[in-house]
Amino acid sequence: MKKILALSFVLGFIGCSWLFDQPKYKLGDCITPTDPISSWYGEYARVDDFSGSAYVLWFPNYKSNTAIFMKTIIESDTKKVKGTNCAS
Repeated sequence: MKKILALSFVLGFIGCSWLFDQPKYKLGDCITPTDPISSWYGEYARVDDFSGSAYVLWFPNYKSNTAIFMKTIIESDTKKVKGTNCAS
């Protein structure tokens, strides 16, 4: 019984932590970096997907080596801008 209770507690905690760690950006948001040392500083990206700890970005003009970026970096070093900046 104690094992079932402990497992229920752990699963409940994991489920609740997901509720409090929602992504900053939603699908379709247009973002730009705020850190001048970012490889795509001065460019724009559209959020195409979010998967747990990473964003998938689409760049209308910038040629990136990857489309997958860590959530912590994107959320701390970018800001949301007008969607027209991400028009192709």
